[in-house]
Amino acid sequence: MHLPELRDDTQPQYERFINAYLSSELRLVNSGLPQRRRSLSELLNEAQPQIPCTDGSQQMVKRSELEYLSSLLDAPDRESLMLPILIEMTGDQSGAIVLCPGSAEQKTVSSVVGMHLVCERPGRLRIYKPQLALLRRKLKTTTQYIFSTRTSD
Repeated sequence: MHLPELRDDTQPQYERFINAYLSSELRLVNSGLPQRRRSLSELLNEAQPQIPCTDGSQQMVKRSELEYLSSLLDAPDRESLMLPILIEMTGDQSGAIVLCPGSAEQKTVSSVVGMHLVCERPGRLRIYKPQLALLRRKLKTTTQYIFSTRTSD
């Protein structure tokens, strides 16, 4: 019996297909991401704080969360903390990555979860499931998930 010869490019072609499919699906899942992030102090000055999203919707923000965040930070950090705080969910099932473009995000997340956290890489703060659950429970409207195919850092 003669078996057909497998072409060398079969696997890369399949991988390209899967990657293209996942990219398309992730675009749909991530369609409600913020169009632009806004500072905590800016949102505190609004009667009805909200953040514009890329899909045209508005993400409403609870004033109680803004006031809680304000109580954790000094005036310069209130100015530099950009909301929503973005949480990258990756293929790694152990936790998530909080995107921290500045020190205010790191200080905020550390205060909310009650422990000193350090960025494992500049701008990327790893948190684990118990910390993630606590963060989302306390900051439901001022945090937002981003879904990614990344599996490790």
